[in-house]
This record gives sequence, structure tokens and C-alpha cells, in this order.
Amino acid sequence: MIATGQVTIYDVAKKAGVSPATVSRVLNSPELVGEKKRQQVLEVIKELNFVPKADAVINARKTYKKIAVIAPFFTQPSFMQRLRGVTEVLAPEHYELVIYSISTTEDLNNYVTSLVVQKRVDGLILFCVKISEEMQEFLKSASFPVCFVENVYDDFDCIVIDNKKGGKTAAEYFYNLGCRNPGFIGESSYLDYSVPATEDRFEGYKKFFAQKGIDIKPQNVWLGDFTEDKLDVGINAFLNQAEDLDCVFCSSDLIATRFYYLARQKGIKCPDKIKILGFDDIDISQYVGLSSIDQHLEESGRQAAQQILERISNPEKSAISIKLPLHVVERNTTC
Repeated sequence: MIATGQVTIYDVAKKAGVSPATVSRVLNSPELVGEKKRQQVLEVIKELNFVPKADAVINARKTYKKIAVIAPFFTQPSFMQRLRGVTEVLAPEHYELVIYSISTTEDLNNYVTSLVVQKRVDGLILFCVKISEEMQEFLKSASFPVCFVENVYDDFDCIVIDNKKGGKTAAEYFYNLGCRNPGFIGESSYLDYSVPATEDRFEGYKKFFAQKGIDIKPQNVWLGDFTEDKLDVGINAFLNQAEDLDCVFCSSDLIATRFYYLARQKGIKCPDKIKILGFDDIDISQYVGLSSIDQHLEESGRQAAQQILERISNPEKSAISIKLPLHVVERNTTC
């Protein structure tokens, strides 16, 4: 049996049946190694409790003063507002944020693998991602605390946003205003690495109206790409074919703002003809007078950062899930 302090990259390579170069790639560029071989090496690293020599020196410190954030769509305003909440909590403690933007499941798995194996951060926050059971188990072996935002996973701290309830809240609000011919516009977000927020919001929205005996007409629904040119084409097509609309719920404020602009270009008065409600309540909403569902973006970031700091101080504390409230902020597009 090899003593923990004596384990080398050569020991790992020999036991895993690979070359030392392959072990090095798993540690530094996991995307260059096939899934099967990568998992094989990771299992041996865990079994032997291998720590790379350079990392052993770094790991002698109690902290690295770094918190990692993994997220899709990191350029969107909703992410920036969440990040603002994170920095509000971490900045006074002099933590550096390291942001990893993902666009594939492979990106997500590779970043998680590198962070867990290299052990160079004090905590990890994952925004709006879906992660496999295998990667969940792998994350549980991390030497640092982990917090998910907008999703729930057992044995992890989670800041929860109930998107289905958000859709129900929008529908109930419209219904109480007397609306009976609803529409919905959203960005198709059903990607294997991200939370299907749009689809969940639509499900809650549609279900509430169905319970009131109102079926949303297919021509009054648009789900598509978020890129500006495709979004404008989709919204214009929607406005040209929609029937008897009196309200539209948009899956984000950015889409709702664009819809509001294009509707006015066609001479459609809001809220007289169509009431418009967005989701997120990002900063721009108050400037354009957009009604929106507030999901407390900054608060979700603050809570996530706070959970990371609390678990750094007390690693044995029980995992908790914090569900943030949702409420409608009324502005010019609905009243």
C-alpha cells in the first residue's frame, strides 16, 4: 500500500493502466480525455488520495480566497444581477470570483471535474444547471462547499426558484384582471445542461388557465431562439397570426421588452389592447415600465454566497434548501 504523501502521478498512471501524460491531461485538460478513460483515472485518484505536487503546496493553505461560479447564459442581465448579490456578500471577505461559462454538458462536466480534482477554490456556486447523478456523486467528494441556484439536489445547499409556480402566478394575475385569451412567448431552453425554466413557466401558466376552462390556442404560443434577429421574426409572426389576444406572458424581461417595442411598432396599445408581463424584474424593467414577476435575483446570489461562507465555517452543518418568493411587480404594461 502506497502512503498518501508518497503517491505520484506515475503510481496513478500504473494503477489506472494509462500513461502519466493521460493522468496529466485529466488533471489539467479533462476535455481532451475520453469519458471512460477519464472516469477510470478519477477513480484511481480518489482511491489513492493523490494530490499533484504543485497543489500539495497550495493545499497547505487553509483557504485560497477563491469562489468558482459555473453558469450558462452568463452574459444575460439576470445572471449579472445574481452575480451582484454574490459579490455583495463575498467582496467584504476579499474573495476572488472565478467564472466558468458553459454551453455544453461536456463543458459543465469538465469544469466540475477540474475543480474537484485540483482543489484550488474554497467553494462552488452553480447557477441554473442540471447535473447527472454521476456528477452529483462526484461533487459530494469535493473538498469545498457547493451551492445550487434555481434547482434542488439532495445533500447540497440549494436556493430554489419555483418556475412552475412563476407561470401559475402570471396566469392567476392575468385572470384576476379579467383576461381570458392568453398568449405566451419564450426562449426555448430545454438544453441538457440547463434548467428548463421557460418550459416550466409555460407549464404552470397553461395549467392554471386549463383549470379555469381556458385552453391557450397554439397560434398564441411561440417558443424559439433568443438571438435578436430570430426573436424579432418570431414575435412579428406571432403578432400577425395571434387571435383575440388580451394578455401575453413572456418568459423573460428581455423578451417582454422586445415584444412591447414591436407591438407598439404595429400600433398595438399596451395595456389597452394587450397586457404584457415579463419574468425576472431586471433593472431595465422599471425604466421601460414593464410589469414583471420578481424572482429576487440579487437575493438568490446573496443567499448562495452566504451558504458557501457558512459551510466554510461549519462544514458539518445540514444541507438546506431556501425557496425564494415570487410576486408580480405592476407597471405600465398591465395597468
